[in-house]
Amino acid sequence: MNLRESMGIALGALRANKLRSFLTLLGTIIGVGSVIFVLSVVEGLNQYVSGKILGAGSNVFWVDKFGAAMNDEQFEEAMKRPDITLDDADALRDGVQHASMVVAAGGATVPVRHRDKVSRGVDLSGRGPGYEIVEDLTIAKGRHLSELDDRRRRPVCVLGPEVADDVFPGSEAVGQQVRVGDQTFEVVGVTVAKGKVLGRSQDHFVTIPIHSFEKYWRSRFSYYIYVKSVDQATLPLAVQEARNVMRARRHLAPGRADNFGITTADTWMELYRKITGGVFALTIGVAAISLLVGGIVIMNIMLVSVTERTREIGVRKALGARRRDILTQFLVEAATLSLSGGLVGVVVGVLLALLMSLVAHLPAAVSVVSLFLGVGMSTLVGVFFGSYPAWRASRLDPIEALRYE
Repeated sequence: MNLRESMGIALGALRANKLRSFLTLLGTIIGVGSVIFVLSVVEGLNQYVSGKILGAGSNVFWVDKFGAAMNDEQFEEAMKRPDITLDDADALRDGVQHASMVVAAGGATVPVRHRDKVSRGVDLSGRGPGYEIVEDLTIAKGRHLSELDDRRRRPVCVLGPEVADDVFPGSEAVGQQVRVGDQTFEVVGVTVAKGKVLGRSQDHFVTIPIHSFEKYWRSRFSYYIYVKSVDQATLPLAVQEARNVMRARRHLAPGRADNFGITTADTWMELYRKITGGVFALTIGVAAISLLVGGIVIMNIMLVSVTERTREIGVRKALGARRRDILTQFLVEAATLSLSGGLVGVVVGVLLALLMSLVAHLPAAVSVVSLFLGVGMSTLVGVFFGSYPAWRASRLDPIEALRYE
């Protein structure tokens, strides 16, 4: 009997006993579907986080008050530190010789109004020149804020497309006046939409020059500062220069700990990997248990199949089938069963990932490698757990098998 005939027999058994086949393959479907779903979501998150953190380049780091505070104790301790100021940004701009760009930033939450239209809970961003590079923003209409806008503290702003749609429904936003909090600003640009991630909009913001932000909100916030080194090779030098400048400004003696934070893209990526690594391992473990249960069910059903087909095995052996032929036939049938479950599981996993992306706005990316991994895992499970039933079938005595009722 050739491979094609064995697969045909296995698929025929699936069609003949649809409910039993479905229940047999349910564990494999759940296991493979879970693996594909998790891999797709994790891959999508990896691509998104890498894109966000490294969007301005892996040679960007941040100087702020808190650094990478990991728990409440560290956060409370960081709250006691002096605030980051715009003077610090100027000092870094002058003192970090290996920096190609230094961008000061601050934030708040305000309503934005135009006549009777209002957009609430808008992220107000005060940004220095070059903000569009480090935050990966593309202009759709109008222009970005300029260095002259910042230097002259002009009351101008750039809107995210969601805010523009809220306060200027069906009309042009550029050139119009809006109330940002209690202040009036002229809209000079609207950015390209970036969509939602984890349910949070990336387009619900208004950006104003950093010195205009300082003028109206300066006493309420600590700033943070983006520093972009000349290239990746000079990143460690730029980080050390920034640390030296900040320590000198704060009169920190040698041996005293920094009272400010410096965070690189690698720091955030490492933190992200630690957080998702545990979740990923746990979910894969649950999926592996589902595959194990599915494999045990397949072995059980194959043992039942061997018992049901004892006379058939005896006839085949009497007609000249060798042990190897019987062994191969039942191994192929077990592999076909699990492969069928794996293919269905792949489809289920992909559909779940796409559904999650639409409903919860989680980024998902289905890779070809994960698809092959899911199918390969299900096939190996079938071969492994089908080995014993196949071996038992091959060892049947033909005379005893022919007598079986």
